[in-house]
Amino acid sequence: MHDLHLPPLPRIPARLTPALLLIALLTACAGPAATTTTAVAPAQQPEQLLAEARQEGSLLWYTTFADDDVNDVIAAFEKNYPGVKVDALRLSADKLPTRLVTEQRGGKFNADVITADSEPVYQLIQVGTLAPYRVPETPALPEQLQSLPDGYRNVVYVNTSAIAYNPQALEAGHLPVPRSIEDLTSPAWRGRFSIDPNAINWYEGLISAMGHDKALALVEALGNNDPRLAESHTQSLTDVQAGEPVAAINAYGYKAASLAKETPERMAFSNTDPLPSAGVLAELAKNAPHPAAAKLFIDWIMSNDGQQEVVDVSNHVSLSESAQNDTSVWNPSTWTPAWSTPVISADTYDHLLEEYQEALHAV
Repeated sequence: MHDLHLPPLPRIPARLTPALLLIALLTACAGPAATTTTAVAPAQQPEQLLAEARQEGSLLWYTTFADDDVNDVIAAFEKNYPGVKVDALRLSADKLPTRLVTEQRGGKFNADVITADSEPVYQLIQVGTLAPYRVPETPALPEQLQSLPDGYRNVVYVNTSAIAYNPQALEAGHLPVPRSIEDLTSPAWRGRFSIDPNAINWYEGLISAMGHDKALALVEALGNNDPRLAESHTQSLTDVQAGEPVAAINAYGYKAASLAKETPERMAFSNTDPLPSAGVLAELAKNAPHPAAAKLFIDWIMSNDGQQEVVDVSNHVSLSESAQNDTSVWNPSTWTPAWSTPVISADTYDHLLEEYQEALHAV
């Protein structure tokens, strides 16, 4: 993976939320208005696609995969397809959409493949920065994700949110193991847990599980219990491992499970039922400079073999029936998934995010 020198983002007011950032960029950046592509290109024969991909020689992947997973995923792909090189730009979920829109509005089509949460991907579809692509092997989608537009249904993995906690710190503080979100609203937990104030997909999952009013009341109760505001999912788990705070309420399950195997005395987690869950998509960028290599990469990462590689490398959850997921993270017969809303308007997204952050006293 090589360092990439890409143009800086334009200056946008800092308090704008991700969906509003996209709207602001459409008016702030140079270039013609975006148009949404709807026609799905016909599939190519694998031999023809591979030959064209090798002629192109490389592709550029914009991704929200964790830093320590990206290189291993790339290595697995390049081992299967020598002659096709992958460069990656790892971006946080709030920066990837603005990067892509900024570049394309400025006439620069750098990215070939995008992987990001379904909500920002849908906003990218709406502003015309992605192209539809239907892979040969598509895992069956749960009903809640079937609202995604045709050609934009490549769910590369699922993120679940769990309660991570430090067993040593729990015992030292004479605290009970947190089994439910409601547990952390008790006075005993006041100021002793963290929460991510940008985890809108977690809040959407609560809404789908219990309805808007009950979900908002629960978040308000959490906000009134003096939570620490986590800067990122990764940082929240690092802090819990260190014992301060004792728990993180909406940690990513895949990462908590991996850390629990490495340091069981300092990391454990509880899944809640229903279990907040969100899809992450792998999509083709509009006017991809290496379209054959991009399609080859998406085909592979969505195939049964590619999906198992994603599980093995990152411990992410795959919807592929053949994938051997970590059952401590994902077992729908035990924990019913509570899905975030993959198709959501910018106005609704920003209203929910503002409401969520106000309930946490984060604004």
